[in-house]
Amino acid sequence: MKEMFKYALALSILIASISSINPSSAGQINWDKKLEKGYYELSIGNVDQAIKMFQEKVKGHPESAACHTALGLALKKKGRLQEATVEFRAATAAEPTFANAFYELGVMQEANKDYAQALQAFEQYEQFSNDTYKKKTVEDRIRFCKEHI
Repeated sequence: MKEMFKYALALSILIASISSINPSSAGQINWDKKLEKGYYELSIGNVDQAIKMFQEKVKGHPESAACHTALGLALKKKGRLQEATVEFRAATAAEPTFANAFYELGVMQEANKDYAQALQAFEQYEQFSNDTYKKKTVEDRIRFCKEHI
């Protein structure tokens, strides 16, 4: 039962993290399914295994923002922040409407006190996302960045 709970939690994290994918720009690939095992490994603390899995996905699908974002999240969790930022940038370049990549990129830039770039990333997120759950958080981040430019 405990394993089933962990699996359900991992799946909900996966779905939430890539919910803004645009199927038409992704060639109708079900990234939820393709990245599910890696997100599960990440959710149970097997970060190195998740990184390996996501690296393989990026290698096979360099055009996928979902794959780059997943790898970026795993690298971020491992503390490899510069590499994570590179992956989030790659995700936004691969699919310029992939909202979650912009959010994660903004978080990284805000942490580095690059408020102008963070502001731009959060505004892009806001433009492309329909996630009302994060709306207040993003609005607060935008306001914070504007105050620090």
